[in-house]
Amino acid sequence: MLPLHRLEGLTDGIFAIAMTLMVLGLPLPEAHHNISSDGDLLNHLLEYSELFWTYVLSFLLLGYFWINHQKLFKYMNNTCTHHLWVNLGELLLVCVIPFSSGLIGDHLNYFTASFIFHMNILLIGLFFLFQCTLLLKFPDIVKKDVSRKAAMRIVKINLVIPSLAVTGIIIALFSPQWSLAVYIFVPFLTFVVAKRTRDLT
Repeated sequence: MLPLHRLEGLTDGIFAIAMTLMVLGLPLPEAHHNISSDGDLLNHLLEYSELFWTYVLSFLLLGYFWINHQKLFKYMNNTCTHHLWVNLGELLLVCVIPFSSGLIGDHLNYFTASFIFHMNILLIGLFFLFQCTLLLKFPDIVKKDVSRKAAMRIVKINLVIPSLAVTGIIIALFSPQWSLAVYIFVPFLTFVVAKRTRDLT
């Protein structure tokens, strides 16, 4: 068994860097844009509305994953080699978010850009889900007051994001620009699953 605080520090740092890199990718008006009035500036900014929208969505999704990490760590006493590698795999994919977010922001109407973004979210969700299942496989890393039913509840709740990402990929086949709307349902579905699984425990 390995101490958990080092992993917590690394996870917080990676999420903070990824969230910061996304805002650094937002474009600023430059001299060659020939902006000479407030109207010109507003029109220029409106051209990047899709990029701003994907930035906000990606930031909120990363925030959602980070919050879930904090909740997961509260259930754990320590970590193990298996958990460390799975967590590193997820963090690698978190680092890709600034790229996939910028790509879909610039090419929202293209399936390829949507597919890459949804796959990025899907893989992050699956790696995090795998971390949750390790609570069941390696009970030694779990706090003594956390039951198997509670660990199973965590797994079920974290099926929401992967399910929505798959739905987003399917919708993107017909309408890439509307496929991002699936993530609006994250808070609602998380609440519903959490309530239902709480009633069953």
